[in-house]
Amino acid sequence: MAAVMWVEVLARDGEVLERIRIDTPEARVGRAFDNDVVINDPHVAPHHVRIFRAEDGGLVAEDLGSVNGLYAEHGAVRLPQLALATAPGLRIGRTTLRVHDASQPVPPEKPLTPPRAHAAWAGGLAAGLFALILLVNWLELTAEPSANLVVIPLLGLATVLAAWSGLWSLASRILFGQAQFGLHLRIAATACIAIVLWDQLTETLSFALAWRALVEYAGLGAWAILGATCFAHLRAIGPRHMNVVAGVLLALLGTGAAMQYVSRWDSRLQVGDRASLGELRPPAMRARPLASAEDFFRSAEDVRARVDRARLEDPVPGGLAESE
Repeated sequence: MAAVMWVEVLARDGEVLERIRIDTPEARVGRAFDNDVVINDPHVAPHHVRIFRAEDGGLVAEDLGSVNGLYAEHGAVRLPQLALATAPGLRIGRTTLRVHDASQPVPPEKPLTPPRAHAAWAGGLAAGLFALILLVNWLELTAEPSANLVVIPLLGLATVLAAWSGLWSLASRILFGQAQFGLHLRIAATACIAIVLWDQLTETLSFALAWRALVEYAGLGAWAILGATCFAHLRAIGPRHMNVVAGVLLALLGTGAAMQYVSRWDSRLQVGDRASLGELRPPAMRARPLASAEDFFRSAEDVRARVDRARLEDPVPGGLAESE
C-alpha cells in the first residue's frame, strides 16, 4: 500500500473547504471526473497537475501542459514542477491547494475558554472600569456631586461598550459563525481600562516633570491602544479571515495618529506652548523642583521685553509675530 497523502482545497480566505485522502502512489487534479481530486474552477484544465513522490520520498506537483499553468501558493512565476516538501501550497487557476504527507506534524490544540468564563471576565473588568471612572471623577470633582455628574457618564460608557462589542460580535457571527460577545466585551473593557490608566499616567508625569509635550501628544498613545484593541478583536474573529482588513485598519489608525501629531505640532508653532500642564496633582507629586521667585520674575521681564518689541514689528501672516 502506498504512503498516504492529503490534498486540501482552500477557500480564498485560507480556510480548508475540503480535505481528500489519497492512498495511491500519485494523485491527478483537474476538472475532469476521472481525477482523484475534482476542482470546480473554469480556469483549471480537465487534467491540470499530477502529484507524486520523488525518489527521495518528497511530494512533487507537475504541470500536465495546462493553459494557465502551475504556481507556488504565493508565487508569480509559472513552474513546470513544484517541490512540496517545505512549501506545501500550490495554485492552479483561481484555486489554492495544499498537499500534506500523513506524517505532517500539527500544532497542539488551543485551550478552549468557555463563553461563561469570557462573560465573567468581561463583567469583572466592566465593574473595575466603572469603579476606576468613579474614582477619577471623584478626585477631579470641583463642584457639588450630583447624579448627572456620576450616572450619565457611566451610562454613556456602558452604551458605547455594548455597541462597540455588539458590532464586533456581529462581524464575528457573519465571518466565523460565532458571536463571542463575552470575548469582545472583555477586549473592549480591557482597552478602556488601559486608556484611562494611560491618561492618568501622562497627566501625573506631566505634572511631576513639568513636561507639557507629554500631555499634548498623549493622544498618540491612545491611538496605539485603539489599534491594539482592533487587532485583538480581529484575532478573536480569526486571523485567516481578516489579515487584509487588519492591515488596512492599522494603516488608517496610523494615518489618524499622524494627522493628530502634525496638527498638534502646527498648533504649537502658531500659538506656542499651552498655558498649563493639564490636570493638577498634589504638590508632593512634583518631582521637578519649583522655580525660584527670582527666576520667575526674570522670565516675566524677558517675556514683557519680547512683547514690547513685537508691538513695533509688522504682524506675521498666519501667526504671531516673533522677535529675533
